[in-house]
Amino acid sequence: MPEQKTQRKAVAAKTARPRKSGATVVEPAATDTPAQPTRRPNEKVRARMRSRLMTAARAVMSRKGIEGTAINDITDEAQVAFGSFYNYFSSKEEVARAIFVEDVTAVADMLDRNRPTEEDIVLITGFNIQWTLRHAITDPIWGWFLIHTASSVGDLMEDMLERLARDIRTGVKSGQFCSADVPTSADSILGGALRILRQVLEERRPATAIDQFVAFALRGLGVSQEEAARVVKASRKLNVK
Repeated sequence: MPEQKTQRKAVAAKTARPRKSGATVVEPAATDTPAQPTRRPNEKVRARMRSRLMTAARAVMSRKGIEGTAINDITDEAQVAFGSFYNYFSSKEEVARAIFVEDVTAVADMLDRNRPTEEDIVLITGFNIQWTLRHAITDPIWGWFLIHTASSVGDLMEDMLERLARDIRTGVKSGQFCSADVPTSADSILGGALRILRQVLEERRPATAIDQFVAFALRGLGVSQEEAARVVKASRKLNVK
């Protein structure tokens, strides 16, 4: 028995780790698994919920306008809890601005994709007015949203006005348009466009009123009646995607 104890002490001495004087030895963990990454919110789920709230807000505001819409109207339409709204937007005005930016950006992209290849500013201007209105009547929810929110997001409407004013300035510079006050011309065209849009959506006027309005707007910029009619006809034939 004494010999066995002596042998066990000898084995323990051989397998023991050397210790440095004054050093603290930290034994390894029983399992060496990699650190788990910090869990992040599911961005796809958040994006879907945000889109759901925006779709609901667009539908409600197209009927009631921003002022007449309450947060619970939006959450009821989206069929989500009331408090869920504030995880994505701070107010109904914020969601309205997000919708407006998204929709106007989509329309601007559509116009740029289908822009006439001819460097004819009269045709380009007529095309932009005509197909913005046509898009609004083929997507009446967006059309009504535009009508009801135009006055509430005036600063964002400036983007649309600036695009129109840019084209008018180009036409004036080339001698194809005549305007003593470009901002006033742009304001008049946009205001008239919103009025025509409302009348068409209310079915008080036929969709052909859009073509008549485009011709009228071009005539107001000094384009001849024959040229305005040509532009309206050519724009209508363009294959817009």
